[in-house]
Amino acid sequence: MTAIPEKKLYTFEEYLALEEASETRYEYWDGEVFAMAGTTKRHNRMVLNLSRLLYPFTQKKGCEVFAESIKQQLRERSRYVYPDIIYSCDPEDVEADDGQWVKNPSLLIEVLSDSTEGVDREKKRDAYFLLPSLQVYIILAQDRYSARVYQRAGDFWRYELLTNSEDEIRLPALGIMLKLADVYEGVRLKPNS
Repeated sequence: MTAIPEKKLYTFEEYLALEEASETRYEYWDGEVFAMAGTTKRHNRMVLNLSRLLYPFTQKKGCEVFAESIKQQLRERSRYVYPDIIYSCDPEDVEADDGQWVKNPSLLIEVLSDSTEGVDREKKRDAYFLLPSLQVYIILAQDRYSARVYQRAGDFWRYELLTNSEDEIRLPALGIMLKLADVYEGVRLKPNS
């Protein structure tokens, strides 16, 4: 009988040291570390489009948009992940420009990849919904027009699926409107998308 190798668990300090010593980004979840896979040009283009589209709103409202390389703190010293887009209006997040993570996002966006789809749709979504500051969570497909938009509505989350290039992502709580065609600008989609 073959023994199952034991998982290595890291302290928070070991996790920070690992990231400091490596060019690889790691997500940290209750002592386990998970290396972040590389991305596609399509994924990168969508993240850049989103950053560009959100930037004017940051200027009007004193907010900040962060892309891919800033961590989101889910639980202090035990859960840190890398959403594709973090949008925060919290003064602590905006003013601490030497920080490595955001604590109080208003908006989180994930662009799905084959390797992260299940985690983004379930595990991360459930953890994100527990963040008191979060108003909107959006999950975007890379290969077709598809935006899963979750918006806080009091004590529950309202869900909307947008699949048409003419659709608009309307986020009244944040005063933001994004056209799906602009989010996917320059992205080659599957036929009939």
